[in-house]
Amino acid sequence: MKRLKKHWKKIIIIALALLALFYGACVFLSYKAADIFNDVVAERQLFPGTVTVERLSASPTGRVYFEGLRWHDVDGNLLADIPAGSFQVSTWDVVMRRIGTTTLKELTIEEGCYFHLYFNEDMELLNIKNPKERKKKKKKDPSDKKKNDTLVQITGLKGNKKFICKLNIKDGKIEAEAPGRHFTINHVDLRADVNTGKKTKLDLAAEHFDGTVEADELRIGGTLDFTPDMPTYDLYLAIKDCNPKSLDVGLDIDDFASVYANISGDLPHPLIEGRLEMEQLDITALKFTNLKGGFRYQDGKLSAEDVTADVYGGHVTAWGNFDLDGKSYETHLHGEELKGGIAAHDSQLKCSVTLNLNMAENRLTRTRTIDGDFYSGKGRYHFIPFEKISGSFSQSGRTITFNNVVITIGVGDITTDAFSIVHGKVHLGKIYLGGKEVWQPK
Repeated sequence: MKRLKKHWKKIIIIALALLALFYGACVFLSYKAADIFNDVVAERQLFPGTVTVERLSASPTGRVYFEGLRWHDVDGNLLADIPAGSFQVSTWDVVMRRIGTTTLKELTIEEGCYFHLYFNEDMELLNIKNPKERKKKKKKDPSDKKKNDTLVQITGLKGNKKFICKLNIKDGKIEAEAPGRHFTINHVDLRADVNTGKKTKLDLAAEHFDGTVEADELRIGGTLDFTPDMPTYDLYLAIKDCNPKSLDVGLDIDDFASVYANISGDLPHPLIEGRLEMEQLDITALKFTNLKGGFRYQDGKLSAEDVTADVYGGHVTAWGNFDLDGKSYETHLHGEELKGGIAAHDSQLKCSVTLNLNMAENRLTRTRTIDGDFYSGKGRYHFIPFEKISGSFSQSGRTITFNNVVITIGVGDITTDAFSIVHGKVHLGKIYLGGKEVWQPK
């Protein structure tokens, strides 16, 4: 019995000693949390500039917790504001003081975080406010390494070490800038399995975002392959209720489009190919419904093809090109079986019309053209039958002017040099029958 008591006393003493050691380790690691944080961050150069943290703590398992983290670049601009988060490090690396690019195993960022990301023309991540100013400074003072070495190297490009880490962002806000582009994305949930030696997997879901492109929902998922010298995309993209007006290429419309696409190509030059859908598209004097079609985007150039829609009771096909950087576009449309009465806002006009429409605008040169031609089959206007109507037209503002209009009836051709539709109302010019003037406006 005495031996048993002694045995239990030893077990209790050993257990208490282990608990004391465990507690001591926790206290020690809590005090060393700042060192762990600084070592991991400094080695990887993830936070060039200044980082302040209100509270840090760590567990013996290598989990570091932080609160109130704020990151500013060398010019004092806020790049990140994280209320709370944690990251997992390799405890063996910390103990052996061998902090490397694979020491950081996993990073979790809680709700309410904010990031401001800057990219250059090659979609390389920068940490300064104006990439153009940065380039000028580099030319003037190439020996200033402090300002020239601010590129955040997480791409796995040639000469860079591998970076392997799992990333989780919960309900955050991301603001991103590149030359000619600026986005703010809200309610971001991001899960990424980053491996810049092999493939990086990511899944991003966000709600309303605005800026260069405005939309209500965004989903991106798939992989980035870092095994080639230049990483390549293999992602899917889904955007719901995107506002084309926000592209700022001259399309002054507020109807929303949804986009479903695949992203391929290399890192600086993503190729986005897919389809777009719009419930309606209201352009002056033309109101399309059930619009669908394919598109292709790369390097600021967007082309649309095989676009179909319903308008004026008929069907149209369209194609076009858009230059987001040059703020210009040109589109071409061919319509068939359009109802003449709907187009002219006159129920007494009964005929089917074939239409060709061309639209182009350059915001930089402030030029805009809208023109086309049309012809109809047999029909009637009130009680007057006709064989066909043909002519050309152009548009300025909300006024459509028709030229060289010919109406073929049984007794000859009725012609007019011009008539117009202004705010939906028809205004007739002089009318000729067989070359003779038979009517003129009062």
